[in-house]
Amino acid sequence: MTTLNTTTSDYALAGLGPCLRLVNAQPLLSILQAAMPGWPLTECTLQQNQPAIFVSQQEAGYWQQAPALPKGGIWLDTPVSAACSVIADLSGAYLRQHSNVIGLHCGAVEIEGQLIIFPESHRAGKSTLTCAFAAAGYRVFGDDVVALTSQGRGVSLGIAPRLRLPLPPSLATELQDFIGQHKGPSDDRYGYVALDETLLARHGEQRPISAIVLIDRDRKVTTPQLTPLQHGEGLWQLLKQNFADRLTDQQLIEKFWPMVEGMPCFLLRYSDAYEAAAFVGRELGSALNDQPTLYTSPSQAAAMPEAAALNRSDQRYWRACKTAHEYPLGDELFVIVEEGGAIHRMNITSRAAWALLQHEALTMEELSQTLVAFFMPVSLEQVRRDMAELLGQCLAVGLIEPSEQQD
Repeated sequence: MTTLNTTTSDYALAGLGPCLRLVNAQPLLSILQAAMPGWPLTECTLQQNQPAIFVSQQEAGYWQQAPALPKGGIWLDTPVSAACSVIADLSGAYLRQHSNVIGLHCGAVEIEGQLIIFPESHRAGKSTLTCAFAAAGYRVFGDDVVALTSQGRGVSLGIAPRLRLPLPPSLATELQDFIGQHKGPSDDRYGYVALDETLLARHGEQRPISAIVLIDRDRKVTTPQLTPLQHGEGLWQLLKQNFADRLTDQQLIEKFWPMVEGMPCFLLRYSDAYEAAAFVGRELGSALNDQPTLYTSPSQAAAMPEAAALNRSDQRYWRACKTAHEYPLGDELFVIVEEGGAIHRMNITSRAAWALLQHEALTMEELSQTLVAFFMPVSLEQVRRDMAELLGQCLAVGLIEPSEQQD
């Protein structure tokens, strides 16, 4: 009879304590250590109760168990895919255990002692852009998850950037060379970029966040463009790109609003990631002084659900309903109609309309005439069209109501 040897080891992480058990999966340890060099695993005494995250290596691959996984467990076919899954669960466990921070789904890099964060945007190249910043000499605080304190400081988890493979052939030569020189664990789908402490912040390091940068990768853009946005755009992205599942929208806005009230927000449009990283590092300081002030269509805020526009011939008087909570942010306003209700975002134009309807009941035409005088040289026809759409949306969500007579 042959006796199979089983090797079981438990590991602890700073901020989590004993949290990982490996069974016959010790080869996975070196991959985890390379993928999270700023958050080192430490072998600890074998725990009486199995740690929440468990990995067993078997012939078919790796079996991982964790509370956040569907049905409690998952099969993974390569050690790198197993490491990706384990790291995601370790990050989640850290954020759940530390209620004083909120996890943001974003990249973050340090420029002159402060962080810029760029929230997740579908296929916009967030991780590639993070590596491009590292290649340009800037320190990475995360390419996927960054913790945010109530004081508006970003906290690194110490995890290396991870790229989707194969890399696009269009990457700049400088970036391709950098990734090749800093090659970490990889398989056919993902590869980690090995960074030392000069380019990757260690677990727990903090820096103040100075700007939110939304990213748009567009092959038609010949040179990078950094355009100032309203502060509310940054708040809106943070409300959407976070891991605070236990908090309501109202609790989230109450946490984020004080942090971003004076925080600039930009849109970065680019084609080449390395060129964009160098451009942002060089130009961000001067860009922080720009502020947008022009008329913007209320529909551009994309803040309220689609609803039928009012008929352009509507002659009723409208007034703003009493609201439970208002959160002004720069030229924008976030409104919650009732306690615990949905958040509605108003840009500079819709906020101006809202303020007028709070002051007195107006018809759609009176509202349009007042706004066009304020926002000249925008055309009256455009404002009429926008007000029909805006009032229809506001009525659908309960922000306005008809007035029996003029106030």
